[in-house]
Amino acid sequence: MNLLRHQSNYKILDLIGQGQFGKVFAAVELNSGALVALKELKTKQLSTSSFLRELTFLVTLDHFNLVTCKALEHGQNQRYIVMDYCEGGTLRTLLNNSIPLTLNQSLKLVIDILSGLKFAHEQGIIHRDLKPENILLKTSDRSYTAHIADFGIAKLKQEVDSQNILGNTGSPAYMAPEQFYGEYSYNCDLYGVGIILYELVTGNRPFSGMPKELLAAHLSQAVKISSDIPLLLRLAISKSLEKLPSRRYQTAAEMLESLELVQAILEVDPNPQTPIRVKSNFADLVPADQSILDAPISHLAIPSRRQSLSATEQVYLVSGDRLVIQRHQNPNLSREIVADREITLNQSIQSLQFSSTGCLITTVSSLYYLSQDNNLHPFPTESNQLIATIDPQGFWLGVAHNSENSGKFRVEIYKLPDCQLQRSLIRDRVCQSAIALDSRYGLGIHQTQPQNTTFQLFNRRGNLLANFNVQIRLDSIIYHPLFPYRLLATEVDNPNMVILITLKKFHLKRISLEIAPMVMQPCPQGYLISDRQGKMIILDEYGECIGRFKIPLSSEFEVTAIAASTSELLVASASLSRSQLQRFSAKHLLIADSYI
Repeated sequence: MNLLRHQSNYKILDLIGQGQFGKVFAAVELNSGALVALKELKTKQLSTSSFLRELTFLVTLDHFNLVTCKALEHGQNQRYIVMDYCEGGTLRTLLNNSIPLTLNQSLKLVIDILSGLKFAHEQGIIHRDLKPENILLKTSDRSYTAHIADFGIAKLKQEVDSQNILGNTGSPAYMAPEQFYGEYSYNCDLYGVGIILYELVTGNRPFSGMPKELLAAHLSQAVKISSDIPLLLRLAISKSLEKLPSRRYQTAAEMLESLELVQAILEVDPNPQTPIRVKSNFADLVPADQSILDAPISHLAIPSRRQSLSATEQVYLVSGDRLVIQRHQNPNLSREIVADREITLNQSIQSLQFSSTGCLITTVSSLYYLSQDNNLHPFPTESNQLIATIDPQGFWLGVAHNSENSGKFRVEIYKLPDCQLQRSLIRDRVCQSAIALDSRYGLGIHQTQPQNTTFQLFNRRGNLLANFNVQIRLDSIIYHPLFPYRLLATEVDNPNMVILITLKKFHLKRISLEIAPMVMQPCPQGYLISDRQGKMIILDEYGECIGRFKIPLSSEFEVTAIAASTSELLVASASLSRSQLQRFSAKHLLIADSYI
């Protein structure tokens, strides 16, 4: 979908939000492939003067913690402001997560907000509508950065001083008492920041109800703050939420300095206060079967029915350079094996990737395609730097490798299932890994700087379409064919965290875990994650936990591979001298325990 005129510099990808004055789209800058946000302004609901007002504010407010204007774009009967894209979503989305933030994380976000607000106030601009929905997030190393957006009803201080302003006054839950009567000052914004800080720290707003009830509460109801919150932070929240403007912080700089002091104290406190949460229990699973193996298993797979190369259930087991394919007569993967095929290659197998037409097998420098009729097709490769991916729907596969030691890379696109070469390209550089998303598109992934990861969207002809850049370092990445355009990844140096990446409305969601993920695999219910000791978690397609369990494992064993079907869970583990394979019934997996 492209709503812009033909000669536009941008192509609209998807709708990502809608507000009072228009829609917001994710779009790609055609020249660079960079991702931007296009804010469409409704001509009937927003006058030219109002449009120019917000544009003036955005151009004036050039600060890291403010969503800035990059350009102005005119479409057919439409006007757009081109803005920074914030892939972390809104602060409201983060607040709605089931796992609360720590005090330090909360303080960092509010300090970001105050830094941006301090700059806006220095330019004489009062925002008037600070709330979590208007705070956008970008990912950074192990955290988020906050950026103030939506200056649609902002006012200059001199305008406020010269008139009483009613209408479009803000959001009642976050409005200072005097805002209900059309009175504004800089510390009206600080009162809104105080409400946000209270909500981040406690998980709830101080007042709730309908607008009239909120008005009464803001005017006269005392703010209650738990004694579990550190004293200095309680004092800061209380001061920001004083009923009388003269008793509140008078400037963003003053409130910023106060919270930076609280943050400094918390950082050196050996026992920092964090939100209370009840840890979930991991249910014990009892194996239905357990067998001793002659060698450790590095990869396990149970292809889904649409990916299976046979009408019967199949299990793929990789050990070194050997691939064993077991075919079972019934879907319960009983110990009775109807057929057993073994393939031995000349190098250790690095990965298995499945499609509806076959299986892609990758070693360090070799590539093979195992078709539905069990023919093994080798591909010519030129180097040890081999990257390959296969379309889950079985239409194409892509291969990238060094081209004759020239420093350049050859990218080849093959048509499936006959493995016919469709296109060969030479590139100056190539991504470090690639994922075929569907029959039309693929995704390249590489580290551009020590703390940056770049995603490159390309089509099946190898043409680059868009770049998505995030300030995090990703490690393991898996793609679930049942959940198109979503990835699950681990983060370098952040051991108890996974990141759910939604590509269409480019968004990153950090998910805290009670385990350190070592093995991740798609499963029918979502994503199956295991640590070394056999504690496992199942996340659904939205990143919500729907199952927690642990398997019996001796202390000397570590999990090496996992796989699950609708009926069975397989877990391979090994010690220094022994290896084993355990089978469990899948009906006991979805045992969820929620945080309180």
